[in-house]
Amino acid sequence: MKANLLALKKRIFGGGGTVSGVFGAIGSVHNVCHSLCVTVVSILAIFGITTQILPLMFLQTYQRYFWGVALIFTGVSLYLYRQQEQKVSRDRNLLLINTGLLIFGLPFSSLSEYSNFFRFIGGGLALASLTLLIFGKRLKQAYFPAAPSTESPAGISETMPQPVRTTSSIQLPKLTMRSALFAVVIGGFLINQYWMYQMKIFSALGSQPGTNVTSAITAHTQMKFSPFDAALAKERMDKNNDGVCDTCGMPIQQCIDSGQMDCNMGNNPQAIGILGSQHSHADFKVYVNGQAVDFSDKDHMGRMTKNLPVSSLIHVDSGAPAPEKAGDLLHMHAANVPLGLFFKSIGMNFIKNSLTLDDGRVMKNENGNTLKFYINGKKVDSLDNYVFQDLDKILISYGPAKDAEISQQMNSITDFAKNH
Repeated sequence: MKANLLALKKRIFGGGGTVSGVFGAIGSVHNVCHSLCVTVVSILAIFGITTQILPLMFLQTYQRYFWGVALIFTGVSLYLYRQQEQKVSRDRNLLLINTGLLIFGLPFSSLSEYSNFFRFIGGGLALASLTLLIFGKRLKQAYFPAAPSTESPAGISETMPQPVRTTSSIQLPKLTMRSALFAVVIGGFLINQYWMYQMKIFSALGSQPGTNVTSAITAHTQMKFSPFDAALAKERMDKNNDGVCDTCGMPIQQCIDSGQMDCNMGNNPQAIGILGSQHSHADFKVYVNGQAVDFSDKDHMGRMTKNLPVSSLIHVDSGAPAPEKAGDLLHMHAANVPLGLFFKSIGMNFIKNSLTLDDGRVMKNENGNTLKFYINGKKVDSLDNYVFQDLDKILISYGPAKDAEISQQMNSITDFAKNH
């Protein structure tokens, strides 16, 4: 009976440590769902599947509660682990992983300035413990083989040859579904955060005049926010300027690093999507008093390297094969980006009844001149909040109310969008 009770106690401590460890992991990775959702959205975009709402973003509202629950369960794990007579390495590794994730996912905005330090320490501890969880036994067998016994069994001559022990080689273990899934989740999370960190570095480089920054080493979206985008995102998501998103409570810099211009937690149909979640093109022309406005010097990377305002969400690009040139085509890299954002990003102001050029001239509806807007040949009332569709043809024309040149201007719009 006593032996049975002792065995039961061991099972309770061992099982309890594992269970609390699992619940601790669930709580401590409250940021994982956010990062993984952003990753999934970006990967889907590669195959032409676009979405703008992160289905698990609502969990971020409760991030501090999740973190607190994780801390409690990790404390319970530690207590149960210490009560074990024979310490189980699996429980120890789970405990260390949970501790690393707790450090990594500190939800306090007051510590956001030191987030890279905590992510490095917590991520390193979680990754090292995950390695031990999966490969620990093999490593132990390879580098710490059991010493051969020096005592001869009874009835066997000491002169009898003994089997020679050889050091085990490291072999990949058979991974269970649980450990493989755990490895994918934690490994993917840390890789995702690494790319976000790389994005920060290259954003900083890109803000220096004369620095040539390419998109080869960037986040999984292959795009990064410009300084203009980052400032606008803070303005839109952190109106009280307290360093956290007004909607979901995440550190505002983390939302920006993940490519969000608007918080995607809710069901706001007007929310701008995640950077990289869509790639659409539209041919366009802007005419002022019969003269086409030249956008060839407004290309995205050119302005980035010169530290001039520009948006990664909607812009014109250079480098396309001739006869296409910069300024013929609009590129939109997220869902729900209004056309007015493009003009604002290059120092122009565009509203229903006026167009302010980058040289300061204001084109208003006055003295017989009006702003006219056309989409695919059809006149519309306004375009500042219009979100263009792929292959649209857009014309903005300022001049006499009965401008006889409209047809000619319409025919001058290029047809390059279909080539992208």
